[in-house]
Amino acid sequence: MRTLTRAALVAVLAVVASLLIAPSGTAQASSRAAVGTISGTVTGPAPATVTLHRRSATGGWSEVGAVEADLRGAYTVRVPSAGTYHVRARLNIDLTHAAAPSRSIAIANGTKVTGVDLAMAPNPTVDGVVTASGFDRAELRPDLSEGRAGLRAAVWGLLDGHWERFGGTYGTYGSSTVRGLYLGPWVDLDTQSGAYTVPVPGYFDAIRLQFYQPHCVEPVDCGDYFGATPVALRAFWNGTPSGAANLAAAADIDVSAGSVVDKNITLQAAPRLRATARPTITGVAAPGKVLTARVGSHVPTATGATYTWRSSAVGQEGEQDEVVGHGRTFTVPPSLVHQKLLVHVTASRAGHEAPLLASTYVMVKTSSKLAVKAKPGKRKATVTIAIKAPGVATSRIHGKASIYAKGKRIKTVNVRNGKATFKIAKQKKGKRTYTVRYSGNRIITSSAKSLKIAIR
Repeated sequence: MRTLTRAALVAVLAVVASLLIAPSGTAQASSRAAVGTISGTVTGPAPATVTLHRRSATGGWSEVGAVEADLRGAYTVRVPSAGTYHVRARLNIDLTHAAAPSRSIAIANGTKVTGVDLAMAPNPTVDGVVTASGFDRAELRPDLSEGRAGLRAAVWGLLDGHWERFGGTYGTYGSSTVRGLYLGPWVDLDTQSGAYTVPVPGYFDAIRLQFYQPHCVEPVDCGDYFGATPVALRAFWNGTPSGAANLAAAADIDVSAGSVVDKNITLQAAPRLRATARPTITGVAAPGKVLTARVGSHVPTATGATYTWRSSAVGQEGEQDEVVGHGRTFTVPPSLVHQKLLVHVTASRAGHEAPLLASTYVMVKTSSKLAVKAKPGKRKATVTIAIKAPGVATSRIHGKASIYAKGKRIKTVNVRNGKATFKIAKQKKGKRTYTVRYSGNRIITSSAKSLKIAIR
């Protein structure tokens, strides 16, 4: 009964490709330099995704990376920084099996831990009936023609006294940034009877279940319905007909003894926030600079918002976007030079659902710095400039440069390989202030520098 989206099929191909071309056990959990590794073997159904989890200062665990085990089940996960970790495993294609967390593993610089083996086991399921109030239950099924995502279940698990969302918060419907094929637990929903089935990991001490419809975020599939407001108001199961509004008010579901049934819930039609102004980005899009997202405006007024920053190669906007950050502010890394950035913003207000809105793209440019030298002569001068831009080879530093005196442009020359020379004539005798301005280009910001030249 599961329906695979276009993006899901793309993800399947990506998984297969990674298994074919990646050397055994060499997949990385992070592009950053690793301080250590954890390796072992996953036994049970394949293909498997091995996830790396780090213990936070409050004692909880959060997922910080994922790798694919090879066809023999071998894996090596690179650990990005010193700390305490454990690893888990789940099936790529569905959530019918998962592996319990490994022991806690302390990683310091140079640590290589081997023999961390994981055994996949069948997951128990939670079954029940979903009833729709104020809308047609058929609207809980995916419909790309209307940009509508199907019903999903967020599984929150209790482990070591902490609640965590199973699989992380990435993986919204239609996203090209999904790791493997994990799109959030599927709700196998029969739109006639309302019966649903959700698989959950059996190693949690207890679980809580939240029902929601994610936004459609794949422009190719969503078309004019990109980010449309969900039909159903999200709710947690708590044994009452309409459920609870938040995790704290939800009720535990004990799956330690196996699958459970009759966890019924009625989902309400969602009151909606209407956007009256789209989100915007302020700040300079350059490495090391901080960008700030503005939520826009809504009716009724939003009381909060979530922010997801995405980057895309020039010419591939909307098709190859990758998640690069979360939160209202974002510090631009050097790796995004000559990429485009936007922010997805979902406003929030208790008891309401809101559309997901996207800002316009901004181009990430690196800053330029000018070094200027002058050789004065009789009624003339020769001015040479050298331009540097962090993260950009001099062969890519081109554009135009102009020289000015008292605000009047004297001459413009081409910049090649980060260098340019001005030969200016018919200048008045005496010490004068000149300003050199570099135009910048599509990956480098403009800049200017003033200097005094004593014309003879």
